Amino acid sequence: MRAAVFALALSLVFSTAALGYEAARHPKPDLNGSFYEQGRIQVHQGRWERAAALFQKAVAEDAKDYKAYTLLGYSLRHAGRLNEAIAAYNRAVEMNPGYAELREYRGKALALAGRREAAMRDYAALVRMGSPLAEDLKEAIGRGARTVN
Repeated sequence: MRAAVFALALSLVFSTAALGYEAARHPKPDLNGSFYEQGRIQVHQGRWERAAALFQKAVAEDAKDYKAYTLLGYSLRHAGRLNEAIAAYNRAVEMNPGYAELREYRGKALALAGRREAAMRDYAALVRMGSPLAEDLKEAIGRGARTVN
């Protein structure tokens, strides 16, 4: 019985994890907080350029903040600035290669940029991690990642 409850809980967690950046999966941003927190607010509102500017400030303050680099890339990708997004994602991967969301996001940016082989490497990394995000990335690569979600 315990194993069934645990399996159900895991399936619920993983079923929502594949949806991309979700506010519910992250602590509520502080309106008066750091550049990172302010950037998260802009992401939630779909203000990609403003978010990117705030995450640029966040990484200038802490060059080892892989989450800030990840959301910088996310914001830049949604703003259509793919080369800059990929560069930000690459920096984050150097710091934390096992961060699954990052691998999915970078893979989508690579697919959008027409770099299918590189996107497939992120897909393979997600498969090795056992991440359910692998399937989302695989679908995005298959579609040619015509959307930036």
